Amino acid sequence: MKHTLLAAALAALSLHAHAQSEEGSADAPKTGATAASSTVTVYGSIDGGLRHETNVDPEGNSDTTMSSNGTFRSNRLGFRGSEDIGGGNKVNFVLEMGFNSGTGALNNTNNVIFQREAHVGMSGAWGALDAGRNYTVAYRTILAFDPFRFRYPSITYVLSSTNGIRKDNDVQYTGRFGDWTARAEWALGEVAGDADYGTTKAVGVNYAHGGLKAGASYSIAKQNVGTTSAPNYRDYDHAALGASYDFGDLSLAIGHIKQTQETTTRDTTSTWDWFGGSYQLTPRFDLTAAWYRNKAYNAKATAAAAVGDANKTMLITGVTYQMSKRTTLYAEVDSTKLKGGFASGGTTKLNQTRQRGMAAGIMHVF
Repeated sequence: MKHTLLAAALAALSLHAHAQSEEGSADAPKTGATAASSTVTVYGSIDGGLRHETNVDPEGNSDTTMSSNGTFRSNRLGFRGSEDIGGGNKVNFVLEMGFNSGTGALNNTNNVIFQREAHVGMSGAWGALDAGRNYTVAYRTILAFDPFRFRYPSITYVLSSTNGIRKDNDVQYTGRFGDWTARAEWALGEVAGDADYGTTKAVGVNYAHGGLKAGASYSIAKQNVGTTSAPNYRDYDHAALGASYDFGDLSLAIGHIKQTQETTTRDTTSTWDWFGGSYQLTPRFDLTAAWYRNKAYNAKATAAAAVGDANKTMLITGVTYQMSKRTTLYAEVDSTKLKGGFASGGTTKLNQTRQRGMAAGIMHVF
């Protein structure tokens, strides 16, 4: 079924691209006296890397794996298109899927082809409005002040702090006003009988001038802390704040995030903090180092609960070498300290207080 759906999607995009080549014909629609122009771009990236990590289970065993969905950058294959409809306005779309470079399989667990992005909208001097599956406002805001810029997504803690990374049924506005970028979103919950259940609403702003980049976002939601058969929608709040500065060869970044989820017993609060920087050793070599901390509070309902109050901190250093504009060699080493629920919590207890890891590989974009 997956292969049939994928083939149909690729065929449809092929037909669309072919249709664009016929725009100059007498039957092609016109805007004024000029035919509307449109483009479709195929793009993506593939990452092949190995990672070794210690203390991955209660017995203290180590493991070496191929992060088949991308160690340095998540694998993706996408289609991006736009059509000029006149008056300075365009219609835009993005369809993007993930894939497993170790097996060639789609990277999803729910039989979703375009699980990374699937949205369509319009843009112009007034801004851009998109509808569909999209990255959250929090995600787009935080990108400006993560030292690793969302690289090593399965290793650092930043992606877990981004209010879900992506949202389905998302309506998102982006406006750029000089040095400022403003964003707002409303992700529909589509729950019959209550327009607020399952929704996420967010606003965010970024500022960029000279070497300074800064941003802040705030999200509220009514998330289901129950089950599908017995839903229980509770308030959720998420706030992010941070900045980075580029001094030339050296850049520094700092960030703070706090989220609170109301549950049936007590609120759970999580915070993320980090600081770090990058240094351009040569035009091809780049060194990045950062400290990340994630704390979880008031999460323990019983002695056998999943997390409990917890704390984990990571030091990570990574180096990249640009073989070309499209190909990057990378390597990193990291050390993590685990306390409280992160060390001993879970239905299967880890009972480890420290983990060390290292990874290396090659990433190519196309």
